[in-house]
Amino acid sequence: MTDSARAAISLVASPSMVAGETLGGCWKARCRQTPDSVFLISEGRELTYGEVDRMVDGAVSLMGQVGLGQGDIVALQMDTGVACVVMILACFKSGLVVMPQSPRLNMDEASFMVGQMEPSFLMLDHDDGPLVQACLSRPEEYREVDTGFGGRSCTMVIRRKSVTACRFNGADQVSGKPGDRPAAILCTSGTTSHSKGCVLSDRNILASEIAFNKVYGIGDRDRLILASGFYHAIGFHHGIVSTMLSGGSMVLLRHYSGRDMVRLARRYGCTYTVTVPTVVYDLLDLYRTGDPLERIISGGSPLSVPLLAKARDIGLPLYNIYGLTECAPFSCTTPVYFRDHGCMTTAGFPIEGTCVRLVDASGDVITGPDHPGQILVQGQTVFQGYYRNQTETARVLTEDGWFSTGDLGHLTKDGALVTDGRIKDLVIRAGENISASLVEKYLMGHPDIAEAAVVGLQDQRLGERIGAFVVMKDGRPPLNLEQVKEYMAAHGVIKKFWPEELVVRDSLPKTGSGKIKKYLLQ
Repeated sequence: MTDSARAAISLVASPSMVAGETLGGCWKARCRQTPDSVFLISEGRELTYGEVDRMVDGAVSLMGQVGLGQGDIVALQMDTGVACVVMILACFKSGLVVMPQSPRLNMDEASFMVGQMEPSFLMLDHDDGPLVQACLSRPEEYREVDTGFGGRSCTMVIRRKSVTACRFNGADQVSGKPGDRPAAILCTSGTTSHSKGCVLSDRNILASEIAFNKVYGIGDRDRLILASGFYHAIGFHHGIVSTMLSGGSMVLLRHYSGRDMVRLARRYGCTYTVTVPTVVYDLLDLYRTGDPLERIISGGSPLSVPLLAKARDIGLPLYNIYGLTECAPFSCTTPVYFRDHGCMTTAGFPIEGTCVRLVDASGDVITGPDHPGQILVQGQTVFQGYYRNQTETARVLTEDGWFSTGDLGHLTKDGALVTDGRIKDLVIRAGENISASLVEKYLMGHPDIAEAAVVGLQDQRLGERIGAFVVMKDGRPPLNLEQVKEYMAAHGVIKKFWPEELVVRDSLPKTGSGKIKKYLLQ
């Protein structure tokens, strides 16, 4: 490893950082330390840590009144607002297992979630929709309770016969050590099948965010502008938990709009955001010299070369983080390494307390640079397993804690990790494996294409052929297949990566976290 690489991962926590064994303990420590500091800004209201804590105590009391106890699962389907933050913190404070849900669940997804997870209590900030219907279609199991919460009308549904604590893979977790008990169940995006519930302990989440704050120097002077929901690791980990630990503040955007996001960032002096590449694209278009944003941190999917180049030309650092719901994040592009590589890299290093290795198809460890292999990760950030899904847990998690990410990657000469896409995200054409993410990367280089998804389409002779689904940038006319092939030929892309079928769409089907549901395109 080079000297600059070593410097990139030698990091010190901000003096404002609080610490503790549990998320609830950290929240209490924060409120004792800086009760009068602003924590949340939402819809024109500024709320201090102390004011939010009083609201949290009300929510704790409410959940106690309906009979919830330590280890019970609380599902939330709420907008990105104060009420949702309060409920999450109340779960932290009272030892309940919080399970935020995407507001975009369809009926099939909602029914699966209720049947698989069997939450003891659900709170929703609406009175209809698939999740409410999925619960109330089981009147022998769930009943609705009338209440108002935080001055807002909410729907609350409680399980008639409470499940005794959070039973993870058959084991009662209430009696475990405080930091090792389940604190949250975050659901995977469900891009290829029904989502899975990732069980995360206090220790998992705290390890992630202490390291995250160290990498990016996040402290009490920082103010986050957040456009992500709390059902996603970006909002849950890098929003609520990161801010709580640092003592900074967070501006909430209830419904995403690029213009509103920039307007609020300017109004409240937001110093950074954590988001996904689609939002980065909008922000860079709207960014103006003198804006308060000092850095953008992006996850969810890889950053494209054009986005990195645009951010570089503007002079706004754009850092890549890599992780999955099962361990978010475990690799980060550090500021030192980013600067040393001309602000044009997404390569990163494992965060503190985490080990990463690459293995080939035979399971042998890869140590040299530029040799692709599957990415495995081990450490405090790695989840406990999938809730009520021992088969999938055993498939991806070894007894000694190595998690198989299902992603491909390679190491650079100085030991940084570069991701190369999903192992399963392949088009198998005439027996040859073709990386769909690589084809997508070539397509995204076209100046008229805003989004691209590549899948294998069934072919009697070839097995599969390359199918490309694209969304054009605003105002750009639709491309045809020949134009795309001409572009690729002109840019030196070898023929095996050329799409064989092209579909131009107004939009691509996505999960609540913005990932493309490829199974709906095949």
